[in-house]
Amino acid sequence: MSNFDRLVRFIVVLLLISILYVGEFKGLIAFIIIVVSAMFLFASVTAFCPFYKSTNLSSYDSEDYL
Repeated sequence: MSNFDRLVRFIVVLLLISILYVGEFKGLIAFIIIVVSAMFLFASVTAFCPFYKSTNLSSYDSEDYL
């Protein structure tokens, strides 16, 4: 996972948590947002994305491997 991908995931987590803090969503939608935020936070902190691993996708450029 590239650093740019990790940064974007972390920014998305911050946006989702701020939406929940404001109280825009409640109930099932709020629970789904919390679960998605937790998955994105895990992926951005550990640099491991289970979705990428299961589909053999990569966000690295060819220069990242040098």
